[in-house]
Amino acid sequence: MVQKIELDIETIFEDIQSIEMDDNTKELLHNGVPAYIKEPGMANGFMIKLYPNGTKETVHIDETFHETVVNL
Repeated sequence: MVQKIELDIETIFEDIQSIEMDDNTKELLHNGVPAYIKEPGMANGFMIKLYPNGTKETVHIDETFHETVVNL
């Protein structure tokens, strides 16, 4: 027996875009939790760590999830 499934490609791409745009950065910062963001072109393992008080650091996160501050 074969089950036929109809897919709407437009809807699938819209759902994927919606998931990618879901950003909880402001919510985390508002709740006192640092947030990590990655800007286009940043090398693997490097991220920007944002703190609720407005400061930010560039950090490197290795394979064991150890975080090292690269610059302030």
